[in-house]
Amino acid sequence: VELCAYSPYLSSILTSNPGMSDELMDSLVLDRLPSARWLGEAIAELCEGAEDLDPILHSFKIDQQLRVGARDMLGKDDVQATTAALSGIAEACLAQIARRQYDHLVARFGRPTIAGESADGKPRRAKPCELILLAMGKLGGREMNYHSDLDLVFLYEGEGHTAATDGAHQETTTNQHFFSELGQRIINMIARMNSTGRLYEVDARLRPTGKSGALATSLAEFDRYFSEGHGKLWERQALCKARVVFASPRAARLAERAVGRAAFEHQWRDGDAREIREMRRRLEASAAPDDLKRGPGGIVDIEFVVQMLQLKHGRRRRDVRRANTLEALSALGEAGLLADEDYAAFERSYRFLRTLEARLRLISVTPQSKLPDEPTELAKLAHLMRYADGESLLADYRACRVENRRRFEKLFGQE
Repeated sequence: VELCAYSPYLSSILTSNPGMSDELMDSLVLDRLPSARWLGEAIAELCEGAEDLDPILHSFKIDQQLRVGARDMLGKDDVQATTAALSGIAEACLAQIARRQYDHLVARFGRPTIAGESADGKPRRAKPCELILLAMGKLGGREMNYHSDLDLVFLYEGEGHTAATDGAHQETTTNQHFFSELGQRIINMIARMNSTGRLYEVDARLRPTGKSGALATSLAEFDRYFSEGHGKLWERQALCKARVVFASPRAARLAERAVGRAAFEHQWRDGDAREIREMRRRLEASAAPDDLKRGPGGIVDIEFVVQMLQLKHGRRRRDVRRANTLEALSALGEAGLLADEDYAAFERSYRFLRTLEARLRLISVTPQSKLPDEPTELAKLAHLMRYADGESLLADYRACRVENRRRFEKLFGQE
């Protein structure tokens, strides 16, 4: 009754897939969210040997989102656990797509390799070159919502050429062409429309070469772009939420070091805080005043404070380099870089606003960032937020945003 009365998004999943009711009940009886490891193993088992991944991935996504959403609606988990589970679902789907598309391209072009030299300058045997998927934004921070898109950057270890696999006659190509083609195939598979819609929207515009450049970038080129001063402050700020979501442990370590250098190994300048605040003003100007993400005092106020402090102190304090906003807030507080009262206020506000955003999307079938004007819809939202009525919810919401903006202006003013 709760699900059908308050969440068109979840009830539409259930009415379109009535067989999922048993699995939904099982998840409530088990009384826990799926872990990232379980999600990865479950989707791998489902996809093993399958010719067409598309229906499997779509069914897996909506099944798992139904489980997470029902628990969310019933208030069984906090927002950090909920958004981590939603991120884990996307990450599991992404890994299966990346592996399948990689295998398809290897069959066509051979395996990417990196040729090198030994210490005496002689050529040495080429080693494999790997794909590195770097997640940004909400996926990078493990903070995804029900309708979040995927911000992705496609990296690869180094330049070289593909090598034909044993006994195969293949058209070899450069690593850049191979991985750019691979990135495009991954995007196409994730974002293509079918009878149930898209798996996810994908945004790959945050890559160092910009939206007009090559889709995939080598680690050396990524390093060079930021070390030679081409990287802008907003690009370094975006990297505060970067996280490797697909790579071998070895390649992931290389990428994490490169991201750390790009984001944090720069001298903090007197005008940086002013520039970040101006970026916030531009975002605010492009949104409605009551937008809970980008409006004054919204979620982005807290994120910009956190990222400003990370960029300022991350060079000497590696412990504040956290992609997750709540983890970063905690690290900044423990390091004494954010006053206790500011930390407590921002942590409380961030949890409240992200929970409100999630519940707002549960009562709608499309992404929403504004509280409803219609009284019945506002009453539904208030119920899911455990408020007696819509007016009480609105009062707390407005007070939260006023307080966020006051602290935002104070901290940026101090800089």
